Amino acid sequence: MSPERTVYGRTLRVTPVWIWGMQRASGLLLGPLVLAHVAIPGLAGNAVLNTLLLLVVLGHGYSGVRRMAAMPPRAAWYSACALGWGAIVALLGALVVMAGW
Repeated sequence: MSPERTVYGRTLRVTPVWIWGMQRASGLLLGPLVLAHVAIPGLAGNAVLNTLLLLVVLGHGYSGVRRMAAMPPRAAWYSACALGWGAIVALLGALVVMAGW
């Protein structure tokens, strides 16, 4: 399979399957995890749930920003944004999770 495709005269990079899969899987997991985190008293401070929620949020956000990198003129910018966003969320999320341990 070619790493690029031309659609309506624009050349786009093809999204890797692992990024596509992570986007879909994390999107499906986010709803039930957030619902459990918000609706069940006592689970908001559960370190295991918070860690799982953090990992799913990181995966979903990173894969979403990386999918925007399919536009070649800004591919490097979007990749840098994905890494920066991931680093900030990981740092802040780790602080929240460590507070619950």
